[in-house]
Amino acid sequence: MKKVLSGLLIIICLLGGSLASQAQVLKTANDSVKISESLYHKKHSPKKASIYSALFPGLGQIYNRKYWKLPIIYGGFAGLIYGFSWNNNLYNDYFEAYRTISQYSSPSQMTAKDKAYLDKFINNPSIDLTNSTHFTYVTKQLQSGKDFYRRNRDLTIIGMFALHVLNIIDASVDANFFDYDISDDLSMRVEPLPMNYYGRQAVGVKVNIKF
Repeated sequence: MKKVLSGLLIIICLLGGSLASQAQVLKTANDSVKISESLYHKKHSPKKASIYSALFPGLGQIYNRKYWKLPIIYGGFAGLIYGFSWNNNLYNDYFEAYRTISQYSSPSQMTAKDKAYLDKFINNPSIDLTNSTHFTYVTKQLQSGKDFYRRNRDLTIIGMFALHVLNIIDASVDANFFDYDISDDLSMRVEPLPMNYYGRQAVGVKVNIKF
C-alpha cells in the first residue's frame, strides 16, 4: 500500500510540475505577445512627421510610409525650380536689354556697340532702332518683358514655399490617421450604466459601437 501511495504522490508531483511549467510558458508567451503588440501599436507622432518634412521635403512621408507621394512632391519641386531658373534667366536678359536702351532718349544717341547688341537680342529684321517709332516701341516691349518674367519668377518662389507648407501639413495629417482603424469589423455592445439623477440612483443603458 505504501508503494502505491508513493507512486501516486510521485505522479501528482510530476503532473503538478508539468502544469506549472506549461502555465509559465503560456504566461511568458502572453507577455511577449503583449510587448510585441505594444511595440507594434506605438503611437505615431504627427510632431515628428511635421519636423521631418520641415527639415527636408518628403522625409515626413517616408516616416509615414507613404512612399508613393514622394514622386509628386519631388516632381512639383523640380517643375517649380525649372520654372524659376527659366524665368530668372529671361528676366536677366530683358533687364540688361532694357537697361541698355533706357540710357538713351532718342535713337541718335545710341552707340554702335549698344545698337548691335540690341539688334542681336531683338533678332527681328523688320525692327529698325534708328527709327524713333521703333525705338519707343522696343523700349516699352523690353520693359514689359522684364516685368513679366520677374513676376513669373516671383510666383515660382511663392509656389515653392506653398508646396513646402502643404508637404508639412500632408505629413502631419497622415501621421494623425496612421493608427486609425479602417477595418471592416463592425460591432455593438449594450450594457447597463449606473446613473445618479438628481440624487436618485437609476440605471441607464450604455451602447458601444465599434467601426
